[in-house]
Amino acid sequence: MQENTILEREQLNDVVVKFVIYKPLIAKSARAGQFVILRGREGGERVPVTLVDWDARQGTITVIIQAIGKSTSMFNSLQKGEQFLNVAGPLGTPVEIKNYGTVAVVGGGVGIAEVYPIARALKEAGNKVIAVVGARTKEVLILGSQVRALCE
Repeated sequence: MQENTILEREQLNDVVVKFVIYKPLIAKSARAGQFVILRGREGGERVPVTLVDWDARQGTITVIIQAIGKSTSMFNSLQKGEQFLNVAGPLGTPVEIKNYGTVAVVGGGVGIAEVYPIARALKEAGNKVIAVVGARTKEVLILGSQVRALCE
């Protein structure tokens, strides 16, 4: 399997796509709160994107991209089996995860993709997780069932 290959592509709504990408080194060292930099083509813009999920055993990372400009629209036109030119990371300082007792996470729109891995890590650390998520409409809400599964 060649690195940067899109293994899964799911259209979440009109402008948001979830990608599962083969990138074993990033998958092995990723932590909640980190991100990657994507580039779709030579000379293309470098775009930071939150790591939503990762699987060290499978060597995969998951990102969610909202098409809001030329580069992100081009990313979202990519299909299963195609590749991003570059995927760099993990970057950024991971969130400090420990058992705090009860925690709350808040996210809106595509920002839910940013709080989901943090909520999951906090749950795995033994916390009671409360989530407040929202979107313009029910149809554009992403990761609702996944976040709900983490909450009491």
